Amino acid sequence: MSLYKYKAKDKEEKIIEDVVQAANKREAVIFLKSESLKVLTIKQLDAKSGSIFGGGISVSEKAAFCRFMSTMLRAGLPMPEALDIIRQESQSNKLKQVLFDTSFHIRKGVTLSSVLAKYKSEFDAVFLTMIKAGEESGTLEKSFDYLARQLLASYELSQKVKSSMMYPMVIIAAMIANAFIMLGFVLPKMSEVFLSLNADLPPVTQFVLNVGKTVGANLAFTFGLFFAAIFFVIFLFLMKKSRTFIFSYIVRLPVVSKVMDQLDTARFARTLSTLLKSGVPIMVALDVSSDVLKQPHLKKQAKEFSEGVAKGQALSDILIKSKRAFPITMIQTIRAGEKTGSLEVVLEELASFYELEVDYGLKRATALIEPLLMLVIGVAVGAMVVLLITPIYSIVGGLEDSI
Repeated sequence: MSLYKYKAKDKEEKIIEDVVQAANKREAVIFLKSESLKVLTIKQLDAKSGSIFGGGISVSEKAAFCRFMSTMLRAGLPMPEALDIIRQESQSNKLKQVLFDTSFHIRKGVTLSSVLAKYKSEFDAVFLTMIKAGEESGTLEKSFDYLARQLLASYELSQKVKSSMMYPMVIIAAMIANAFIMLGFVLPKMSEVFLSLNADLPPVTQFVLNVGKTVGANLAFTFGLFFAAIFFVIFLFLMKKSRTFIFSYIVRLPVVSKVMDQLDTARFARTLSTLLKSGVPIMVALDVSSDVLKQPHLKKQAKEFSEGVAKGQALSDILIKSKRAFPITMIQTIRAGEKTGSLEVVLEELASFYELEVDYGLKRATALIEPLLMLVIGVAVGAMVVLLITPIYSIVGGLEDSI
């Protein structure tokens, strides 16, 4: 069965845009006509929508979906009807496809978690585990509520990281653009001026002017090489192995390392808290939570946590033995939560605390990067002035002496 997006008119000449499931396009049209709809356009939805280049379900869309599902289920609305309402309001073709398929199979008696498990590229292990736990405990509306909060917190945190990187990236891009303008257009003209005056130039100035002259003479090739380098870097980041290799070196930088540790700590604590609140057994919750960690050394240690719990050890004792994978403050707080029987509450508070720490860390990093970039720009401009303006003064001085 395939999904077809259609535009049609009803009996009242009202335009309807929706999705229908059918074996082929002909059967889809026949079904729509049987519903007294006049088909205007119909096309099959791309089964591969949601690829890395766009069309997938964003974190914000998943958070909104979970929030609406929680509200509707609490109001007593049947699940297929709730799914249909959200599908009609959704702007995402991929989400519409998933919701139509989900509603269709739930009406046939298939569980929600089983249907969503077919879309693992869109719904991670945390999402699927919580939905399954909610189904088994009869608290699916609570699971959706917890998921909505967790996804929203994750979305806000990722947006803070992206926004903090935006300003330095813009400055760096502007520096590269200015360098190209200088090398490709300004320096070749300056070189012609100096050559026409037969000026005696310092070796460094001669080298810079020769570079500019070469770039100016091969502008198309230089731009092609530059864009090829950009695409190569993008390709490296798209490849999992090379991305992991690059990431392993980036996270070793002093400022980055601390922020990444706090970011992983916040993710781990919030995910574990959300899973425990949904009634997921702690060993399963620990295994799933370890998947949200981005740093390889942390993920490797976290994978062993559930084994320790299975042997009867307390989580705080396991964390202490884990070569200080997590801060001692977090471990002691978890120990207190274990003693009072409020581990999931403590973990949620720890997540909020470390999310704030990430925010402060990003602000500090940005505050440090900004003056460094300004210093680099200042040094570059100063060097250019010394290399190009000083010979001009020498030439002018020589002309005055000859007069």
